[in-house]
Amino acid sequence: MRKILDCQTPRPVYTADACAITCYDARFDSVLQKFFQYKGLGVIDHVKIPGAAKGLASEGAERDIALTMVRISLNLHHAPLVILMGHNECGGYPGLPPAAVTADLLKAADFLRSQEPNLRVECYFADFDGIYEVG
Repeated sequence: MRKILDCQTPRPVYTADACAITCYDARFDSVLQKFFQYKGLGVIDHVKIPGAAKGLASEGAERDIALTMVRISLNLHHAPLVILMGHNECGGYPGLPPAAVTADLLKAADFLRSQEPNLRVECYFADFDGIYEVG
């Protein structure tokens, strides 16, 4: 192994302010960072999944994998909040209107609350002109 970058990383395990599940569409990366700052969230366990909440809103392996990622954040970093963020023109919803994405956000939130009753879950929708609260 050969060191290619000299940098310091904090050693202590952190407590996350939130676990955020978003799509991996990079067009929304900068607005997501502004949103996290706006919400006062400094440390995020950021889980990027194609279609964001789509896997949690469906049945099967995708749901199990997404739930496992959320539970890892809860167990290791004690995130008190899960943020579900969908977006417009998502490749996971080809040709579908924003209402399809927001319906899945709400369905995914209900599922998470059924699995983790004490968990706060918030839903948002990113469009090209800003971020909207859902629900």
